[in-house]
Amino acid sequence: MALVRRPGATGRAPVPGIPHQGGGPGIPGAPGAPAAAGQENAAAVASQPAKAWSVIAGLGIAGLGAFVAWNIHQVGAPPVFRIGDTMSTFGALFVMSAATERILEPFSRWMPGRSEVERYERAVADLENGVPGAMNAAAHYKAAIDSARASRGILMWGIATFAATIFSAGAGFYLLRMLSDNPNWNGVAPWADALITGLVVGSGTKPVHDVVQRFQNAATSQQTPL
Repeated sequence: MALVRRPGATGRAPVPGIPHQGGGPGIPGAPGAPAAAGQENAAAVASQPAKAWSVIAGLGIAGLGAFVAWNIHQVGAPPVFRIGDTMSTFGALFVMSAATERILEPFSRWMPGRSEVERYERAVADLENGVPGAMNAAAHYKAAIDSARASRGILMWGIATFAATIFSAGAGFYLLRMLSDNPNWNGVAPWADALITGLVVGSGTKPVHDVVQRFQNAATSQQTPL
């Protein structure tokens, strides 16, 4: 007795561009499945570092802040701003870092990364619609996003350092002089002290918060009786 094979009763049709965890050969994303045309190098795209121009620009902007602080010192350095103790100094530094971040936040929309995100989202939409080569394009755009974010971080650091350095020089908010027990301490030039303050503030609130936390833990351990 001959067996009648009904058309379409066996086999599974592959869905282009949609990852699949289970199944067998012939289904994209399944173990052992052959790579689709134009997508074989999608997983081989590594994250890219920040662009060289952004590194140069970030350092140049920070250096410009030091130059402005030097000019302020030449005109007439303001008196050193004094706070009660070390913890109060770091507290003021934390507030200054938070204020700088909030002031610069609206300007982040003009930083690198927006166009890369738009291209990546478009590639992801093409991938869901089964457009050939969309997976490879999405991987390349994802690597471009990583590079743009690194470039944006360096540029924002340079701008924050620039602004904080100028504020430090203009207000006499010198971190090293504030931490010194000697009110007449002059170990570094005021403009260099302003740059150091700007570098700390430009690093963001998290590093400053970590330093404050360490000082608090050290003070607590000294006060705790054995």
